[in-house]
Amino acid sequence: MPSDNQSFNYFLRERGADWDVRSLLYHIARSVKYINFSIRAGNTGGAGTENASGESQIAMDILADKIISKELEKSQLAKVIASEEQDEPMTFKSHRGNYFVAYDPLDGSSLVDANLAIGTIFGIWESPEMVGNKAGDGMVAACYAVYGPRITLTIALKGKGCHEFELNDVGEFILTRADITIKDDTTYFAPGNLKVCRENPKYATVMQRWLTKQSKLRYSGGMVPDLHHILSKGHGIFTYPKDKSQPEGKLRLLFEGAPFAFLFNEANGVGKNQAGHDILDTIVTDYHQNTTVFIGSKNEVKAVTDLLA
Repeated sequence: MPSDNQSFNYFLRERGADWDVRSLLYHIARSVKYINFSIRAGNTGGAGTENASGESQIAMDILADKIISKELEKSQLAKVIASEEQDEPMTFKSHRGNYFVAYDPLDGSSLVDANLAIGTIFGIWESPEMVGNKAGDGMVAACYAVYGPRITLTIALKGKGCHEFELNDVGEFILTRADITIKDDTTYFAPGNLKVCRENPKYATVMQRWLTKQSKLRYSGGMVPDLHHILSKGHGIFTYPKDKSQPEGKLRLLFEGAPFAFLFNEANGVGKNQAGHDILDTIVTDYHQNTTVFIGSKNEVKAVTDLLA
């Protein structure tokens, strides 16, 4: 931990983060604290409902969504917000700000009953106009929280790097790692959607390549903890290819793909789709559109996407 124990707000101010972006991140950090408390005290059972992507919800999915939307409303800066749990974006016409915020309230919630780490993902854009533009156009910040043995919040600011904060015992996020960077090569791999190996021999070849190299498998089934592991170790690759039932991929562009691609770009990593194109260059056609995801160390992502091309 840095010796000066810089607080979240102090660090953002010293890095020259825009005041409005700092304020939005402050409200996001507050929502993460409330979600953490609710996870430890609340109902983690099934809700008997489905989200906008057709996935079964637990009670915490719904509660986390409400916590975040209320905090973003309080900020008076988010003109439009979009949740992975909701069919349509929400517009605040009276807000003075003009930002768009997309978020996945509780990524990996199916892992709750197994007591594995889960997380929350956010992306922040400076304009609410998303459809028809590239996913990376106007993106100014992204962050994610990990609810594990430690509660961490990792943020990236446009042109200002990627940084990790930890929630201390008095309820304040304190800087633990500044300027996180990813090496170009890796010995770690986190392979999603392995059933694709049966229908796509090229993905089986990718798997065999990792086995031949004696790479180290690090996969929990949760996007947030697996990508956090890569950032924590400073190298790795996370993959989630398409299959016949999901020809555009499973993961959501605005709620998962773009925020993590932005974070990794700021950490000297990369985020590509299966065709080898930058995820942030994808044209947004729908708030819930899907994407394939290959994120991590530059050389490994290129090698894998080249094999699959």
